[in-house]
This record gives sequence, C-alpha cells and structure tokens, in this order.
Amino acid sequence: MKKVLLIALIPVLCLIFSHQAAAQISVGGGLTYGLDIEDIGIQVGGTYDLTPEMRVGADIIYWLTGEDIDELGMGLEERYSTTFLEVNFNFNYLFHEQDALTLYGIGSLGVHYFSFKDELWVSGTSHAQDSFSDSDTEIGLGLGVGAEYDIGAVKLYAEPRIFLSGFDQFALAAGVRVPIN
Repeated sequence: MKKVLLIALIPVLCLIFSHQAAAQISVGGGLTYGLDIEDIGIQVGGTYDLTPEMRVGADIIYWLTGEDIDELGMGLEERYSTTFLEVNFNFNYLFHEQDALTLYGIGSLGVHYFSFKDELWVSGTSHAQDSFSDSDTEIGLGLGVGAEYDIGAVKLYAEPRIFLSGFDQFALAAGVRVPIN
C-alpha cells in the first residue's frame, strides 16, 4: 500500500517542482470585518502559485469578539465571552492580470470554531455563582473575489467572501502580502 501511495505521489511532486521557477510564495496579514457578527478579525495567511492562473493558500482569522457585561441590578452582573476562529484553505483562479492589478476568484473550505461562556456574578466577589458554556465546530464552504495591487515590495489585497455553510458569514478582508522568492 505504501508503494502505491508513493507511486501516485510522484507525478504530483513532479508537477509541483516543475513549476518551481515560476512558483512564488506570499505571506501576509490584515484585518477582516464580519457583517454578521459585526466585529473585526485579525487575519494571517499565505499563498503558493501553482501555475500563472492558479494558486492555493490558507488563512487563519481570529475574531476580536471580546467580553460583555450586563448589570442586572440587585448586585448581580452577567458576563458573556465568545471566541470565533476560522482556518480556511483557499483556491484562487486568477482571471485578470494587467500592470500591477490582479483580479481573482476564491473558493474556500474552512473549519470554523465558536465558543460561548455565560457567567452570573455577584458584584464584588471573585468567582461566578452560576455559569454556562458551549462550543461548536463547523465545516464551511465559501466563495469570493479578490483584488491584489502590487506596489513593489508588498502587494495590497482586498477580498469580500461569503461562507454558504458552516457559520454563515459575509466578510470583507484587506491587508498586505509580501512575496518570497
């Protein structure tokens, strides 16, 4: 079985290494705004050129959802904390390149994680009187478009993307990528 896998892997490796001269890796990061959760996320990721028209990549988005406190009166307060995290694997098809501008389509497969914690506190105490927590992980499929503008040492990018499954979310991302040769 191992020999069969190795034999099947050889053409794939040859394809990757045959494009080594044209291949380029870019890494970078930026900010993302989620229209559904109405919060900002920090995005880091990278891309790898397979051919002049196709590239693959991955990104991680950590949403800055934070913590909220509601005063309930009678010395009670309720504290909510949430965590959103996305790990996305992306395929880009470059359909327009002219001068410094590149336009591309995005297909994404993502693993999205959410956790929620709700605690009831008595004001002035150091521990919660009652708490509830829950978490969920979903697989999401996303579609989007992107624009990349080369300004020399870095490339500026903007990417609106919608996830059609998992945690449905429309997000706008913008940032910089640094090509690594």
